[in-house]
Amino acid sequence: MMKYFWTYLQERFPLQANGVLIVSYFTANYFLALGAVLQERQPLELSWRYFAGCLALLFMFFHMRVIDEHKDYEQDRIVHPGRVLSRGLITLPQLRNVGIIAVVFELLLSILLGFPAFVMCLVVLAFSWLIYKEFFIGRFLERHLLANAFIHLLIMPAYCLYVFSVATESFFWLAPLLILLYAWVSYGVGLGYEVARKTRAPADERPGLITYSAVMGPYLSVGISLLALLFSGMVSVIVGAAMNFGWWYHVVVAALLVVVIFGALNFRIKTTSASAANLQLYAGMFIFAFDILLAVELIRSYGVIWR
Repeated sequence: MMKYFWTYLQERFPLQANGVLIVSYFTANYFLALGAVLQERQPLELSWRYFAGCLALLFMFFHMRVIDEHKDYEQDRIVHPGRVLSRGLITLPQLRNVGIIAVVFELLLSILLGFPAFVMCLVVLAFSWLIYKEFFIGRFLERHLLANAFIHLLIMPAYCLYVFSVATESFFWLAPLLILLYAWVSYGVGLGYEVARKTRAPADERPGLITYSAVMGPYLSVGISLLALLFSGMVSVIVGAAMNFGWWYHVVVAALLVVVIFGALNFRIKTTSASAANLQLYAGMFIFAFDILLAVELIRSYGVIWR
């Protein structure tokens, strides 16, 4: 089973790629939380809490992967028969048990990190359970793919507030306005990436495969992805100005926005498999670059010390 589980991870949750993205995401939000609550500019403190919280967030993302597998299993068996899960090399009950283990670890780590982190962990778990239950409006969400994404991706701001509780040992409802604002950056980039990765050229659409481009047309689909990423860029500029970040931060944000605009225009002019693949590439790069940019600017502005 371990051999097939490792194959499953490589296929559906590659630790190298996901690990880098989750670490960069956690780092950016962790340092921002510390910087936002400081009364004066002083070095940000890095401690064991950073590593424990980062590991807990990795388990959270994985248990959401397990939930998605359960929700999409019947469709994936038809559309993606070659996957490990579809072939029965790993079964849903086995995957569920691994997901439960992940939940236990994130709860234990959150208890170790303090009551505020534990409370926010429970909020994340409650929201992920609602996602699993399709918010009890599954038929409506099946018919309205974009509304489905809007609702499900609310888990992203919840992750940000979890990181805030880990970093500051404060309850999520005490998060300053700056944190609440930046939480929507992750929502926007998540929405932009989600729509981009399910946007295809008309020639690549397949029967039974549900994509945003098949439901609403390729150009409206890419337009929504672009608007979501532009929204994230605008909010990040506001946050950067509030934190008195240097000019180079805003220049890099602008450059990232130019890249995704180029990708959208290129897809509009040449609607091909390659230009559709580039949409996903640019949106994924946008997520990673945003997190790295924020973390680097916070370290440059405040400095970091080990406590």
